[in-house]
Amino acid sequence: MKKITILIAFFLSQVITSQTDIDQILELGVENAQRFSQDYFEPAGEALINNMSNGWYTTAKTKKLWHFEVGIVGNLSFVRDDKQSFLLRTAEYTNLSFRDGTFSQFVGSSLGSNPENLSVVINEGQASELEVVLPDGIGDSDIGSLPGGFIQGSIGLIKSTEIKLRFLPKIKTVGDAEIQLYGVAFQHEFTDWIFPLKRLPMRISALLGYTNVKGFYDLNTTTGVPGADQEVRLNSNSWLLTSIVSTKFPVYNFYGGLGYYFGSNDADLLGTYQIQNGPFASEVVTDPISVRTKTNGIKATIGARAQFGIFKANMDYTLQNFGNLSLGLAFGW
Repeated sequence: MKKITILIAFFLSQVITSQTDIDQILELGVENAQRFSQDYFEPAGEALINNMSNGWYTTAKTKKLWHFEVGIVGNLSFVRDDKQSFLLRTAEYTNLSFRDGTFSQFVGSSLGSNPENLSVVINEGQASELEVVLPDGIGDSDIGSLPGGFIQGSIGLIKSTEIKLRFLPKIKTVGDAEIQLYGVAFQHEFTDWIFPLKRLPMRISALLGYTNVKGFYDLNTTTGVPGADQEVRLNSNSWLLTSIVSTKFPVYNFYGGLGYYFGSNDADLLGTYQIQNGPFASEVVTDPISVRTKTNGIKATIGARAQFGIFKANMDYTLQNFGNLSLGLAFGW
């Protein structure tokens, strides 16, 4: 069986990947493969949405008209133990079983790993019986966090408002993978509008932000499975609505926010594939797998920022579904 790389998430300068056997998964049958893929890839989709919703702000203060700032932002999302596996119940599949006779077992997700050669059986006891080894995720590489990053800039508009833009131009990464990212946010400061707030040693604002990641991976030369137009396409959207509070000191400041994030992640295995073994051998399937993930939740951020002239640096930590550490370097005024 030939190993290939399935795209599960895109991040700055690299692709976080999961090794699996496409031909083996499809040998379970399209319905079983779709069911398994949904549970297997869902944690990675959630992690990507969580990762993208971070790094939007370092202060509640908005810039004056046409003042700007440009820099880089790096995010590091930490993988939770309970997201590294999921409960596979054979009753939810067709003609699928574990060799030891159990009806359910925890198996590795795209962010976890399995015991060596953990497998399931399709059509057990029949002439067409086939044993399929379940795929590992990135957990077998001792990766406990998922990195991300992009270029981000902001510019002041009228009435205590600023616009922020983030992007990662279309680039090629591992193999024939391509990724690109863009996002936009608006931040408005209330401190200048409400007189009692001006007297407080802090600033208060709100932010609405949107981030999109698109990815493409050409599988035609890597699967080893007969077929045509084989590819993976990814489209991920993340929204953030948050309040922001920060101090007013000249050099070192603290900031924090309490907000709500939500988003969706679509990953599609497209093209035609001719199954090689098992009860579905020689069957040709088209666009066999489509995984859609939705997630939402509350997030709380606390961080610190230092400013030396036109140069600024910040670090913050966010409590959310996947805890996240953000680091940033920027210049501007």
